[in-house]
Amino acid sequence: MRKRSSTVGSLAALLLGATVASACGSPPVAKVGDGVKGHPVPVEAAPTSSAPEPAPAPEPLPASAPVEPAESPDFARALAALQPTGTEQARQNLLSTPTNSEAYARAALAYAGTEVPAMTLLWGMSYQAMGGGASDDAVAKAFAKVLTERILAKPDEHQQATFNLRLAPGQMPVRRAADGSVRAPLAHTFEALFGRAVTGFRPPWTISQFYDVLSTWAGIVAAHGTALDEQVELDAWLVTTAKAGHLEAFCYQLLGAAFPAELKAYKAHDAAALKSYRDFVKATPLRPTHAPMPDELVRIE
Repeated sequence: MRKRSSTVGSLAALLLGATVASACGSPPVAKVGDGVKGHPVPVEAAPTSSAPEPAPAPEPLPASAPVEPAESPDFARALAALQPTGTEQARQNLLSTPTNSEAYARAALAYAGTEVPAMTLLWGMSYQAMGGGASDDAVAKAFAKVLTERILAKPDEHQQATFNLRLAPGQMPVRRAADGSVRAPLAHTFEALFGRAVTGFRPPWTISQFYDVLSTWAGIVAAHGTALDEQVELDAWLVTTAKAGHLEAFCYQLLGAAFPAELKAYKAHDAAALKSYRDFVKATPLRPTHAPMPDELVRIE
């Protein structure tokens, strides 16, 4: 592991990179509820995992000296990479209509083939949390493509696994403000923090595997909160949905078109749960007031 500057501090130390390692016998991570089964699971502390190191930032000045604003090398270029060519219109539509679910779907699809597929996951889940619609099938397949190609696990003979997340390009760029706070782009922050939720994943991806990961993520948000929560309104909605016992059905609704055999089996024994979720999302949809953008800055310290 490369030595990094101490500038990014305690919370930023969680954001250690996209390659994480864990063992099957590692401590349980936080989860909320037990899906449609209705048996709550106690929220437990999640273990930290290693993820992409922030790009080097200048060493902090002594406490008695004023803090000078500073950016990691090539900060502007790193932000520009989060706005890939061909995605401008999708972003503008989303910014201008953050309450339109189809705008989230189009943005998710536009980013699926880019080096910033973190946004396909965030926008795709937001789209379905708002009630979904005509783009259900396309979003499900784009979402599954990102999971399969960008979140990889390589188990060994002892069922330990090395994970590789590639949801944002390059090292995490950081900016230190005059007040000493440190900020990083939303896409990189999500990549680093979401890595904590995938440590129980073993390939191949299935809807059930994604449900386990998302349940862990909801548990982390509920137990500890994350740097993303204020700007990603989806997080609070996922916690509410998990506590209501509908998170599993949400995952089947989100990914069903990409895993038709698994969806068919789920409907055969849990059709009532899927119907109950659909009633729930009609009554309690995500109503975002802000569309998270990949290059907006999130305070990580």
